Amino acid sequence: MIAAKRSRLRRAVLAALVVAGCAAALLWPRPAMTDASYTDGEYAASGTVTAATLSNPSNMTCTVTKGVAGIFASVTIGWQSAYPLTATVGGITVLTASSSVKTSTVTGISSSGTGPYTYSVTLDQTLLLSLVTNLLGSTTTFTVVNAAGTNWTSASLTKTLTMSVAGLNAKCV
Repeated sequence: MIAAKRSRLRRAVLAALVVAGCAAALLWPRPAMTDASYTDGEYAASGTVTAATLSNPSNMTCTVTKGVAGIFASVTIGWQSAYPLTATVGGITVLTASSSVKTSTVTGISSSGTGPYTYSVTLDQTLLLSLVTNLLGSTTTFTVVNAAGTNWTSASLTKTLTMSVAGLNAKCV
């Protein structure tokens, strides 16, 4: 009789544990559903992936030409780049001129070579007037950079054209 009571007690405890386990499983919080799927594999034979880099422009020059009485007449900017002026598959090279008035991309650039390219542009007072005020003295910074897309650029090279009142003492360094 004692054995029968123990057996019933064991079955009752076991049944209570099973019911409690089932209740816990139903009430336990589940992870949120997701759209992620990690079963779509891609295969490649083998190889190495490396990031591409843009080459930097080089050999930037800035030469001032003075006219009558040593007054500024023009400035010639030159540089070399592995890239053309217009967009192709790779990068391009860009020259900008900046002053306290504004910044703009320089146009009218001539080139030679097929890579590396050699570039040159001569800007006289007429062309520079929108950037500088030669009669009052000015500072204009020329920056050349190689670019690909809208946010990928190489290191830049800069030259600064300065002149005093009436275009005197013009120099580019």
